[in-house]
Amino acid sequence: MHYLLFYEVADDYLARRGEFRQAHLEKAWLAHERGELVLGGALADPVDTAVLMFKGDSPRVAETFAESDPYVTNGLIRRWRVRPWNTVVGEAATMPIRPKGLAEKPGILRVWKARTTSGKLGAYAQHVTGKVFPALSAITGYRGAYLAKRTVGGLVEIVVLTLWESIETIRKFAGSEVEKAVVEPEARAVLIDFDDTVTHYEIVKGTAVDS
Repeated sequence: MHYLLFYEVADDYLARRGEFRQAHLEKAWLAHERGELVLGGALADPVDTAVLMFKGDSPRVAETFAESDPYVTNGLIRRWRVRPWNTVVGEAATMPIRPKGLAEKPGILRVWKARTTSGKLGAYAQHVTGKVFPALSAITGYRGAYLAKRTVGGLVEIVVLTLWESIETIRKFAGSEVEKAVVEPEARAVLIDFDDTVTHYEIVKGTAVDS
């Protein structure tokens, strides 16, 4: 969910801002690195309001920021308030709604394979669905995933397919070496072997069937 934090600045805001700006910006950038603060800044002409956009499970993510912000604690902000924002359009929308007939851009399919035993399959599935997939959901440009399996020669072959908007969005997860597989220690512990690299496919066409 997105939340907007509105600051109504004091009359002497511009005159006093310099003294506290470094501490305010440090706090803001740390919140951004944690994935809480999406965008922030003051409105111009006139500079009487600032707006900060947060992402979180509740308004507390924005309220906690304001309560300890040097601008607030030192009286540069006359008053502040938090409003929930139901975002429905755009790559970062938390509740995207597309009208019928407006197709999404094709995107990229990322494919990775591994092998394990039937006894350890449950542990791997729990790791992927309980940790990996939820973490991917926080990345803008991620579109979903599938965990598939088949039995071959007494072992279980695993295929993980993830859907992405572009190679650029995959870099948010995999880093600069997008062809290199990302396999966490928890997964390695229950796998017999796995591919060190992944394969990317450009999606040409897709369709969906209403249930």
